[in-house]
Amino acid sequence: MQEESEGISELSINHPSAWDIDRFRANWFVFVEALLKEETNLLIPSRRIRWQIEQTPAFQEVAAGWDKIKGSQRLDAWKRLLLAAEEASRTILPACVQCGECCRMGSPTLHLEDLVLLRSGKIPWDQLITLRKGEPAHSPFDGKPFVLPQERIKVREKDGLRECVFLISQIERCSIHVDRPVQCRAQACWDPIPARDTAEEPFLLREHIFEGADLLLEIIAEHETRCGFAALSDAFEELSRSNGGNVQEVLRLLSYEEHFRQFVSDKFKIPAQNMELLFGRSFARMSTLFGFRVVEEPDGTRRLLVDEPGVQA
Repeated sequence: MQEESEGISELSINHPSAWDIDRFRANWFVFVEALLKEETNLLIPSRRIRWQIEQTPAFQEVAAGWDKIKGSQRLDAWKRLLLAAEEASRTILPACVQCGECCRMGSPTLHLEDLVLLRSGKIPWDQLITLRKGEPAHSPFDGKPFVLPQERIKVREKDGLRECVFLISQIERCSIHVDRPVQCRAQACWDPIPARDTAEEPFLLREHIFEGADLLLEIIAEHETRCGFAALSDAFEELSRSNGGNVQEVLRLLSYEEHFRQFVSDKFKIPAQNMELLFGRSFARMSTLFGFRVVEEPDGTRRLLVDEPGVQA
């Protein structure tokens, strides 16, 4: 008799008629997570599908009025909501709902057509970064790594994230949406073809941005000759082959590249925040790509450490 009573109690707790709004939302979350695992097209971000489901009239009506629905009617309301969710998950609207998920998967690479946005100040130069030829990158289409055959100019990403710097995370909105780059305008999570087609259009290069500034272009070319990514890669390969024997040579290369940047910044009064557009990421910053980091001692000397806390190279 006691077991039967406990079974009835358990059924009552788990029955929609007994849910308050907090239990309703908790169970809704569990249901949607399970639904997304079953239904999600890998090309469609799960956040996008969740947003679309929760914009349906069924969800809006039931969620807003759950506390007012009589207990005996909650089961029917819950069933209607589940059916509407399953239908919505299978029918993706061909329109941007500004869920922000594309912006979290990486910042855009700029095309020649975007130069007007830079010249008009719609995209500030200090929010740009150059990825140089030979550097590793991730495909914006499938996330797979590849080596850049040519330099790319990208909008910055937030520190430690792949999230575009222009995404206002709190409200899931792009702060430059009206003046967003070509790649962003072509992005469609429900249809990858427009973005892939855009990738065939000419990319923006430093030679376009600094056209007419011949001296600056000569300095960029000199930096590429002396401090190309291949030089850094070769130095770390030799570091591995020599079992750390050429660590001082690596540190000298890193120091030289930093002094090059600093000299140009001071000589031409170029703000430090613009140097990553001019010369790309510093060698010191890119050392993490090879599993190392540079630390500076109080006396100004530097050490190269394995990129794990407390382990010295």
